[in-house]
Amino acid sequence: AMSTGNVNLDILLNQIEADRLAGTDQSILQIMRRYPSLSQKQAEEIYRLISAASISKSSVTASLVATIPPTFSVKAKSTKNTVESLIREFKRSVLITGYSLSGYFADLVDVLIEKSQKGIYIKFFVNNIEAQKSFDKLCRYKGRFLHIYNYLGNSDSMAALISVDQEKTLITSANLSYHVQEGNIELGTLVESKELAKQVDDLFTYLIFSKTVHEI
Repeated sequence: AMSTGNVNLDILLNQIEADRLAGTDQSILQIMRRYPSLSQKQAEEIYRLISAASISKSSVTASLVATIPPTFSVKAKSTKNTVESLIREFKRSVLITGYSLSGYFADLVDVLIEKSQKGIYIKFFVNNIEAQKSFDKLCRYKGRFLHIYNYLGNSDSMAALISVDQEKTLITSANLSYHVQEGNIELGTLVESKELAKQVDDLFTYLIFSKTVHEI
């Protein structure tokens, strides 16, 4: 039998993670060997607690997303590249907020329209749409799968956000006209979290039902 001192903690934690991923529970015996005073029930409870913490830890990742002057050397995802990959690669649904579309984003508008015509669900929340001529084309294609909502307020009273497939959410100061803002420093974060994406979706669903925003 293995003595208590020989059950290395790192090895034990790795065994618990391997069990969690494989759906097995061999590490319960290892927990009892390391801590002989525990009952099997207590060891099982520790296994469940560590497994749950591991799931919580691994289900959220965050990355810095930035628009910075080209002379800067910072390890961060490019805002432009991140926005483009999110829009081009989403497969089921997307929720977007923004008050200004740049010329660059015009290409991505075509991608959104094409995806909506294939039955992919799009919700676009616009700030004071009467002042945003660049949304005209998008509005012409609104329908069953492309919904556009207007929020009346100042020209920049809504944060820029893109949430795709209820999995990834980009929140950024850059909005969607970032590439013409030469010299601006824009920061944001890309979070991979189903829980956060659901919170975002729930929030905007509430804004719709409370008539804070109005579908056009």
